[in-house]
Amino acid sequence: MAGTVETLTQESATRQLSLSELIARHGGNLLRQAHAAFPPAVRVPDPSLSYPGRKPMGAQALTVSGAVHAFRRGERAVFIVGEMGTGKTFMGIATALNAFPGGRYLVLCPPHLVEKWAREARMEGAEAVILQRPADLSALQHRRGPLFAILSRERAKLGPGWAPALAKRLRPRKEGGRWKRHHVPACPTCARPLDAEEEEKALRHRTFCQACGGALWQETPPRRESLYHALRRTLPKGFFQLLLLDEAHEYKGGGTAQALAAAGLMDWVGRTLLLTGTLFGGYASGLYHLLKRTLPEVRETWPEEREFVAQFGLLERIERRELTEDGRYTRRRESRVAIKERPGLSPLLLPLLLPQAGFVRLGEVAEGLPPYGEEVVLLEMDPEHRQAYLSFQEGLAEMAAASLRAGSKRYLGALVQAGIQVPDTTWQEEVVEGEGRRTAFPGLPPGYRHAKERHLAELVRAERDRGRRVLVYVQGTGKRDQIARLVEVLREAGLRAEGLRADTVAPDRREAWIAARVDQGLDALVLHPRIVQTGLDLVDFPTIVWYQPEYSVFTLRQASRRSWRIGQHHPVRVVFLAYRNTLQEAALGLMGQKTRASLALEGELVEGGLVAQGDEDPTLALAKALAGATQLSWHEIPELKLETGNVPMRRARKWAPGGGA
Repeated sequence: MAGTVETLTQESATRQLSLSELIARHGGNLLRQAHAAFPPAVRVPDPSLSYPGRKPMGAQALTVSGAVHAFRRGERAVFIVGEMGTGKTFMGIATALNAFPGGRYLVLCPPHLVEKWAREARMEGAEAVILQRPADLSALQHRRGPLFAILSRERAKLGPGWAPALAKRLRPRKEGGRWKRHHVPACPTCARPLDAEEEEKALRHRTFCQACGGALWQETPPRRESLYHALRRTLPKGFFQLLLLDEAHEYKGGGTAQALAAAGLMDWVGRTLLLTGTLFGGYASGLYHLLKRTLPEVRETWPEEREFVAQFGLLERIERRELTEDGRYTRRRESRVAIKERPGLSPLLLPLLLPQAGFVRLGEVAEGLPPYGEEVVLLEMDPEHRQAYLSFQEGLAEMAAASLRAGSKRYLGALVQAGIQVPDTTWQEEVVEGEGRRTAFPGLPPGYRHAKERHLAELVRAERDRGRRVLVYVQGTGKRDQIARLVEVLREAGLRAEGLRADTVAPDRREAWIAARVDQGLDALVLHPRIVQTGLDLVDFPTIVWYQPEYSVFTLRQASRRSWRIGQHHPVRVVFLAYRNTLQEAALGLMGQKTRASLALEGELVEGGLVAQGDEDPTLALAKALAGATQLSWHEIPELKLETGNVPMRRARKWAPGGGA
């Protein structure tokens, strides 16, 4: 290794090596050094493990062997970070059956996956019960294993509602020289009047009287008990040998109801298998609470989030100095310091995860998968469209600049959303006000089909002629409803299109609903990506179009891989559409930066290194781009080198009206 270091030093003196050049030249030595520092606990699949149903494919057996080995040596929590489509449900079930034979296992998963978990558990010869109400729990006490009790995270967290419960008390108050009696809020138990601060807290949170300890809130219908509390009340600790936490990244919050329910179940059961496809979303703070609940070392060494982020994240220190003249004889310098987190992760975190984590790529599980490719298509607006939008965008930029100068974030969210979505909503007028300014988009005739709509119709038609169906992801589903609009545009072009909404098809019925539309000859399905980002296998849709950009790395990565999985026989094509020189293009650049950091944690290092620079949060970063303070380019999106079917992301194409797909 000393020779490698010397070589690297000599080369760095002349020029900086790119990451790909470093791996190509010195990957062998680096790999040997890594094996010496972190020797694998399991090198080959354990032949003693049993698989009563399906047989493991590729790296599935090795992953299960590693997880079982970790539990047998006493680990309390084990991670399986598997790329979408690697079979995390199967690996989780196999790990439970082999690590704790004949045991009882509790599964916490999204509501649309409860039936899938029950179905796959039965395929492995185990009994499966879906928990829906507290009455279901008493029947569990008489059942023996292997038994999987499957609990929707919504039913786990939802208990009774609550509302403030403040009494009123008459108190004298002097007004205009006369004393008058007024009602003031008071504790319903001891009648002690509350001051303004106590009243404000009681209206927002479930608080208690500082004098008598009485509740300043009351339960509201429906008067139900959350299954999380019912489990702990009904069953003894140790009843379940293992908790399987599906889509574990969704419990990363510090104080959300579902995160607290998951944390309580982890403590109650004692051992946890965490399954996720995207462990890291770009910011170190997004990992902190999940690791604090699972890794004792994190809990003991970094009890506060800010300490963890300072150690493993990327912080930016901004100091503003101002010269004031309020002194009698001298001028005084004042400085304000702000610390902000940026996307990025230190490699020092990996040694904490490696002893109890398995990272699985799809190419390691399924051989012969078809190619996967991503491409960005930047479109030019029609002249009348550009003229109407540029005036609107200039007004947005002025408002964004004024807000940033004032240090206010009040209007930034609305400005950013308007900047991203209005280029696509040409059929309706739009007025945005803020910071004493006003800007308006006049709206174009409803029958006008702008360039992106025409391009989408041509793309879907071309894919249909090749025997391929298309998923179209949009963000606007409310007042800027893109689902209804695009379904109309596609049907007008002679295509069979449907829209799927979260409030029209229940989560547990979506798989069957989509399958029925496919049987009827569907060409395109228009929907919000979060409806199908987890659990569903959409191999019938080998082409995916991101009609509008998505901010969340979790959603972006999961939804993009819905159709590239075991059982797919067609090359998968993912297309990002955006108008050139608009905030849509800047949003793609921002997500490229965050995605690079996310991929790095899972061992897929792209150019730019393990710690990838980015801005502090999507809204603020895009507001700066809108105001012209920073530039975010789509070129920041990494070229993903995949292990099977290596198809790099294509460079952007300029598409003019009348061009082909």
